[in-house]
Amino acid sequence: MKNLRRLFFIPLLLAFTLGVTTPALAEVGRTAPRAAQTAPNRDTTYVVQAGDSLYRIATKFNVTVEAIVAANHLTGTVIRPGQALIIPGVGSDPAQPSSTGPTGDITYVVRSGDSLYRLAAKFKVTVDVLIAVNHLTNTSLRIGQTLTIPGTAQTSPSGDPNSVYGRIQGSESFVQRVKEALDWLQANDAEAYNRVNTYVTVITPSPFANLATAAPLRSGGCAVRALARDNLPIEMVVALLYHEASHCYQFATAGVLSSKEAEVFAYSEQIAFMERHGYPKEVIEAYRQILAYYASQPDDGRFIPPPDV
Repeated sequence: MKNLRRLFFIPLLLAFTLGVTTPALAEVGRTAPRAAQTAPNRDTTYVVQAGDSLYRIATKFNVTVEAIVAANHLTGTVIRPGQALIIPGVGSDPAQPSSTGPTGDITYVVRSGDSLYRLAAKFKVTVDVLIAVNHLTNTSLRIGQTLTIPGTAQTSPSGDPNSVYGRIQGSESFVQRVKEALDWLQANDAEAYNRVNTYVTVITPSPFANLATAAPLRSGGCAVRALARDNLPIEMVVALLYHEASHCYQFATAGVLSSKEAEVFAYSEQIAFMERHGYPKEVIEAYRQILAYYASQPDDGRFIPPPDV
């Protein structure tokens, strides 16, 4: 049975993304964002531009997605061009270490927009070291939390080799794009990020224009060949990466399944993920049609070719 699986359909995706104005799935625009207006309480009003997403805006203003959702009473993560958003608490100075101890360790106070990965990258330590030194049980942080940044820890500037960030191979632009997708997952869905981090051994660029794949490695683990082009909306890079990780999860927990079983599971997981994060209904419906196609095929162990889309 073939382990190589068709996981993504460019013609179908583009039909629903490039013609949709929802910025969470629209192609990144080239227009410079409008100037923000700062209110006396230091909140900022920002007008959504084509290509924006809550994650991009949160990163731009150094706040969390959750803070923007709460400040604007949003029920999902989908936004539209021209929509006015309140960005809470913008205007404070960039975060700086609070103090340095006699051993060279740094005491750092968590601020809005921080994550363990960003702090690890900032101070050139690993996420695992931060977790161990601070006796953390997960990767969640809270504003005002005090962290110890060890002064003796070191890591490569290219990332922590023990996390999935350090398992990306390819061009600089490809690596950066996949890291943006991982950042999105850490900010919006820790459980989905953990699936990618736990079950994906290596991520390399797909050699195909319209095809991403996942396959078990002979030595153990799972290799993903991903689609992460600059013109692909980051939310779709994220969804497709999660799809691949779902196949890797299958390989690790259930072995190599039949083509039908594998695709029905992975597309079901991808659709549930997209629903959780408010992807446009027409895009979700397109993937439902693909799921229905695989579900209708005989489960005879043969490779099922992708549908014509």
